[in-house]
Amino acid sequence: MGFMHIGLVGVGRWGKKHLSVLNELKKANQINRITVIDHDEHALSKVTIADEKLLDASRLKADGVIIATPSHTHAELAKSLLRSGHDLLVEKPLATDLNAATQVMNLAQQKGRLLYVGMLLRHHLGIKKAKHLIQLGQIGRLNSITYQRKKTQQNHSDFPAMSQLGIHGIDLACFFAGEAEPTSTIFETSHEKGLASFFFPQGISAQIETEYSYSENISRIVLTGEKGSIIINPQEDQGLSLHQNGFAKHIPIQPSTKPLILQTKSFLEEMRRKKQGDDWSHFPNFGASMRCLRLLEKAGILEEIIRPN
Repeated sequence: MGFMHIGLVGVGRWGKKHLSVLNELKKANQINRITVIDHDEHALSKVTIADEKLLDASRLKADGVIIATPSHTHAELAKSLLRSGHDLLVEKPLATDLNAATQVMNLAQQKGRLLYVGMLLRHHLGIKKAKHLIQLGQIGRLNSITYQRKKTQQNHSDFPAMSQLGIHGIDLACFFAGEAEPTSTIFETSHEKGLASFFFPQGISAQIETEYSYSENISRIVLTGEKGSIIINPQEDQGLSLHQNGFAKHIPIQPSTKPLILQTKSFLEEMRRKKQGDDWSHFPNFGASMRCLRLLEKAGILEEIIRPN
């Protein structure tokens, strides 16, 4: 895969994380060229590990592109880069309204281009392992999903807590419920707190809890079944703990690779498959991407999303 030339649009806080991963993959000979694009000359001048730096994405000639710019720019950038023949990994959200997201997805289909959306925790090894254990029946029938993301810091943004901290939880609730559409949803949102309750047709319930100015930092997913439960702490550990019959067993996962690296490798692998004429697919599938946007729109926070912390 060393022939890969990857472009990165945006070198803000999250773009820098992507650039670090790309540099690591270049050292491992999984890509051979990195181009960074940002309209901010000062930000671009601080980038030291790119092979090429551009102020305008219209001049970019690469195999694939990662879009890590502010959310409101994602859709138009994606459409422009799809038209110029690039496969894309777009940070979430894909767009800030359903119509724009549909346009991007339709264009990707028309142009035969790969479209990845940055649903990062779907690549978390502990989360993937938990899904496998549930499928094996280790905790019996899944009854409930709880996602907690709470921080000691204040919310210094202008946006509600759910839009900042709860997007992964909304996506993962549907992921663990078999990619189902909830039959009913309840959202309670404020600047410092957010609570979302979902009810799925299989009898599974989900609750997403977000809060700023909390007494401690919490990042936790609890999956409760008829015969036990699984607990994942995605910010701390790639592993998980399995609770059955009053006993807890920690299941480590090695090597403990960060989800952002796994996501980028998955994107590169799908690009390689596509170039070789093998079967390939978008990630997540378009149905999952649109479902998440519909739920966010229903909550009234779709246009308020910025990159969650």
